[in-house]
Order: sequence, then C-alpha cells, then structure tokens
Amino acid sequence: MRLAATLAAAVFAVAAGAAVNPAAAAEFRQTLEAATVSYEGPSKKATPQFIYSRGTPVEVVVQIEGWTKVRDAQGALTWVERRALGERSQVQVTTATEVFANPEGTGAVLYRAEPGLLLTLVAPPAGRFVQVRHRDGVTGFIRADALFGL
Repeated sequence: MRLAATLAAAVFAVAAGAAVNPAAAAEFRQTLEAATVSYEGPSKKATPQFIYSRGTPVEVVVQIEGWTKVRDAQGALTWVERRALGERSQVQVTTATEVFANPEGTGAVLYRAEPGLLLTLVAPPAGRFVQVRHRDGVTGFIRADALFGL
C-alpha cells in the first residue's frame, strides 16, 4: 500500500510539474538522413506516415527499443528509428517573420523567413531573439516564438 501511495505521489508530482512548465522538459533532436521515414507505430511494418528531410527538428516524446516517438512542428506524432536522430543544431520557422541584423529586433531586415524554413542555431536563446544562420550563410536574429525546436 505504501509503495502504491509513493508511486501515485511521484506520478502526481511529475504531472504537476509538466503542467506548470511543459517546455522545460522538452528534448529536441533532428533527423540525420536525407529522407527519414516516420511510422504510425514503432515498427517498419507499421504504416509509413511522413518523410522528413535531413535536419528537421523533432521533439522527443518517448523512446522504446530502438524507436523514438516524436512530435514535429505541425504537431503530428509519429515514430522514427532512434538511429535516424542526432543532436539538434537546426530549428524550423513556424510563423512568417523577419530576420534582423541585431539581437534587439531593430536595424536592418536581412530577409523574411517563411514557415517550414530550416535554420542553423548559432547560439542558445537569450531573451526574445535567437541567433540563426541561413543555409546561404547569412547570420541574423529571429524571434524565438517563431521557431520550433528550441
């Protein structure tokens, strides 16, 4: 009985902590292969769902026996092989926004980032803006709330 009460208390504490700050526990990875297939379940025999391009950030939901359940920028939940995921270095634009030359969001607009664009994370978020690099080499600052994968 005491074990059940302790376990219930632990589950409640974890659930309460997640409800207070769900983003604090988020773990992000990115796809390593040019075409990473995701599946409906944790098996290659399951129905294929999506094909992600190399560098697509995904949020890790759960890991079991060589498979990882992930959430993508659109909110879809699918399974990918764990070996197809690596350390996250890219983020994905979710809302059209400008990329600025300085970290305050003022100054010259370098380009307009459209939803779906993958950008390399140059530095961890510090405030409302994040330093990113476009695949063309242009480095600038974008609003953190316009990105998935942080």
